Amino acid sequence: MNFELIERYIYAVTRKMPRKMKKDVALELNTLIYDMLEERCGEVVPTEKDVKVVLTELGTPQELYEQYDNNSQKCLIGPPYYTTYKLVMKIVLICAVFGLTLASLMGDAVSGTDIVWYEVVFNWMAALCSGLIWAFAFVTGLFAFFYHKGISIDSYSGLESLPPVPKKNEGISKGECIAGIVFSVLFIIIFLVCPQIFCLITKEGTWVTFFNLEEIRSTWFIIVLFGVLGIVNEIIKLLDGKYTNRVVITTIVTELISAALSIWWLIGTDIINTEFFVTLEKYMGGKERGISHFFGNFHYFILALILLSMIIDIVSTLVKWMKCKEN
Repeated sequence: MNFELIERYIYAVTRKMPRKMKKDVALELNTLIYDMLEERCGEVVPTEKDVKVVLTELGTPQELYEQYDNNSQKCLIGPPYYTTYKLVMKIVLICAVFGLTLASLMGDAVSGTDIVWYEVVFNWMAALCSGLIWAFAFVTGLFAFFYHKGISIDSYSGLESLPPVPKKNEGISKGECIAGIVFSVLFIIIFLVCPQIFCLITKEGTWVTFFNLEEIRSTWFIIVLFGVLGIVNEIIKLLDGKYTNRVVITTIVTELISAALSIWWLIGTDIINTEFFVTLEKYMGGKERGISHFFGNFHYFILALILLSMIIDIVSTLVKWMKCKEN
């Protein structure tokens, strides 16, 4: 009997379920499948063909999953997208609330102006409402696009295409994906709401920002695109749960686009405020001459770090993907 095919089928049905119900559903399905095989074959040992017939009668893993998912709704975003949509929406909204609150507080702290508590509260509430609306619209629009364009997030095309149950070292942890989404959301919020937190306070009490704020505001679309690419990449990892061909392709494409944007952002614009290093040199009393000259090309150093991290990510993904193929 093809026990592996049964395990793969049960895994495909339960892999998106909450941890609390996953074990119970797996036991229930296991009992149901073996009861159906016994009813079909009697005392005869079931063949692989019998297993396939029984699993086909049960329906596709997604159809069976929807029978257990009472919250699944077919509307703007229907199955098989809705469950993942809810998870990503929760993550993004929580990050937006935390990030906007932190950004507002830090932005007011380094603004260099007198702070009135009710103005702080009003500005925070305004930023929070606007941010949550944009976050909700972005996630909803992304998954609605997937749904209505028929972009597959479930590769099931028959019993033979069922994903194997991943080994411990083959899977992509949900925590890793969530951390990636959190980082992308916080990146967008910090650079769009309070890039002035990266600053230097002089002896005279003046504030000199590390980034050119006018340039940051004029290149907001690059910042947003950076974050969107990161979120999309993590969503694909979250959906597949292991290093599949689609994860590899998505990682390579998003990293290459991000690399191009990084080069444009750091070299094609005056994103770094050169006055920051001049002020730093003066602030140190002239004891460290040449700081402004040494850091004159600091944006190249930042770019090198970004490109290096992207290369490491691509290579790491390829290595893990090849290990999965070997196994």
